[in-house]
Amino acid sequence: METPNNGQNNPKRVDKPALISLSFELGYIIAIPLVIFALSGKWVDNHFHHSFPWVTLIGIGIAIFTTTIWLIQRLQKYIK
Repeated sequence: METPNNGQNNPKRVDKPALISLSFELGYIIAIPLVIFALSGKWVDNHFHHSFPWVTLIGIGIAIFTTTIWLIQRLQKYIK
């Protein structure tokens, strides 16, 4: 019969308050670049009267790239 493992032999165990804090940080890490770059791109498109929202789409692409780099750096200690 196996004995239950209460996390004593698991060095990768993360406590719950740290995970809750991390989940809130992830929300901000994803939302902040998206809002900043998308709204900036929309403003530029409106200011220069573009017929297609090229700058908005480029801003969203930059936000996705920035968020990916930021997430990798933040989650690197949990991935290993």
